[in-house]
Amino acid sequence: MLEADGFRPVENASRADAVPLRPWTVQARVADLAWLNDTLFCALNGAGVASIAIDDTGRPVFTYHFDPLIFSHRTITTLLARQGTLAIHLYYNALLNDAAPAELAMSGISLVELHPGQNGFSIIVPPFQKKNPDWEAAGFAPESENSFDIEWKHTDATETRFTYTRYHADTKSEETVNRDTFLSALGVPFITGRNVPSDLSAFFAACASLLPTPGTDAALQFSLRSRETPVRRNYRSLKQSESAVSIGVFEEKGSRLALLPDGRVLRSPVGRAAPRIIMLPALPAGFRYTDVTKEGNWLIVPWEEVSFTDVGRAGILIFPLAD
Repeated sequence: MLEADGFRPVENASRADAVPLRPWTVQARVADLAWLNDTLFCALNGAGVASIAIDDTGRPVFTYHFDPLIFSHRTITTLLARQGTLAIHLYYNALLNDAAPAELAMSGISLVELHPGQNGFSIIVPPFQKKNPDWEAAGFAPESENSFDIEWKHTDATETRFTYTRYHADTKSEETVNRDTFLSALGVPFITGRNVPSDLSAFFAACASLLPTPGTDAALQFSLRSRETPVRRNYRSLKQSESAVSIGVFEEKGSRLALLPDGRVLRSPVGRAAPRIIMLPALPAGFRYTDVTKEGNWLIVPWEEVSFTDVGRAGILIFPLAD
């Protein structure tokens, strides 16, 4: 279970101590996962990041990198490994928050970077933000480890405005782009067809066959991460929809794992004709698994307690993966 000072072991999610509900934007929860070289990191909303190593018994060992001045009352959306560092996008969500802008210890923070071998975080300030410190980087879509498309948002008493830029982290340069360019960077609006590799399309179809048929206004959203590629790839069954069913996918050397909404994991190993189903432990009512990755012979699966826009208890499951 995730607490203010880090993870505490519990037998299962139902044994976790109750915590006050808070908006998902600021609650302590696992907000993202990323591999930097051979080390797995998880984003801990409101606190910072932690690296995870699994010993031979399945016991996780955590190394924490916390900074409440930076992360408190902000939402982490993305971890991105780049050139030996970990880039982190976060933003202040004024609508779903428990602190007013004036209560923030630091303002004008959207991108920070962690050098795991050093202490502390460094703040990245793109040129647009230097000129417009009162704008928030509400959207973040990395195209590569050095190229980030950013949706900037400004809200005042009369209106909300957006603008879009592409920031190059290696050269610290930036240019203006349009909304369509930003949306394209968010992912492919198809799960089949010439823009989707045939083996990947078949895997998406296998996942879809295990799910209830979505309504005409609901999309399937597949988000793929791997150890080898820092940027996640996203595929969506509809270009526009009122809602989406999110399915996290982890790829490793040709094999794939997909976390289905009901807690099943579809595994497609190399050389196996048909995918296999892995049943994760059942969660209490109101809880859900949110993502999946793999370390050695163990699955690492974040979970959280959800009540509309609020989150209560949260943590990760370490689950043995049979051959």
